[in-house]
Amino acid sequence: MTSVFVAESAPAAAEAAADRLVSAIAAARDARGAAHVALAGGTTPRRTYELLATRIDDWTGVEVWFGDERAVGPDDPESNYRMVSETLLADGAGPTVHRIEGERGPEDAAAAYATELERRLPQEHGVPILDLALQGLGPDGHTASLFPGNTAVEATGTCVAVHDAPKPPPDRITLTVPVLGAARSIVFLATGAEKADAVRGLLAGPDPKVPSSLLGGDRTEVILDRDAAPPGAG
Repeated sequence: MTSVFVAESAPAAAEAAADRLVSAIAAARDARGAAHVALAGGTTPRRTYELLATRIDDWTGVEVWFGDERAVGPDDPESNYRMVSETLLADGAGPTVHRIEGERGPEDAAAAYATELERRLPQEHGVPILDLALQGLGPDGHTASLFPGNTAVEATGTCVAVHDAPKPPPDRITLTVPVLGAARSIVFLATGAEKADAVRGLLAGPDPKVPSSLLGGDRTEVILDRDAAPPGAG
C-alpha cells in the first residue's frame, strides 16, 4: 500500500524528500557499493536538490539519472538538467550525472539513454533497477513525461520518446512505467492545492488515465504539504 507523509508546509516537504534521498543513497551504498537515483524535473523539487547538495559530503558511488527530459539542450531554461546543475551541482562537486541529451531529438536521445541505463544499472528480468526514483506530480496526474492518453504510458522497454505532450515543450524523453515502477523505492513530492485532485487519483489505485497511479504500491511514498493533502491523508 502506498504510504503518505504530510508535512506542515512546502519547505518542510522539501526537507522530508531530501531526507529520503539521503537515506536511500546511504542504504544503497552500504548494500551494493553504489547508488543509482533518478531525479524529477519541474520546479517542485528545486529546494530538495539545494538541501541535498549540503547533506552529502562524499558522493563516491552515487550516480544520478533523470526520470525524463525535454527535447532541448542542457542550457535551455526548460532543461531538467539545467535545474539540477543550478542546485545539486552548483558548487562544482556532487555525484556522477547521466544527462539525457535532449538536443539529439526524442528518438535518438531515448535510445542512447536506454543503452546507458542498461549498461550501468543492475537488472532484474531485463529491467534496469534504480535504487530510488523521485517523482513529481502534475495536476492532471502525470509523472515524469507520462501524460494521460499519451502512448508513452503503455510503452515497454527502458526509455521512450514522447510527442504531443499537452504542456510545452511537446517533444520529450521519459523512462517507462516498467523501469520507474521497478525502483527499489519510489518517492512522490507534491505541494500546493492544485495538486490535491491528482493526489487523490494517485492514491485511488492503478488507472492508466492517471499515470502516476501506476507507480503506487508498497515501495512508494507520497510526500505532501498540507495544501496538497486530500482530507484524511497522512
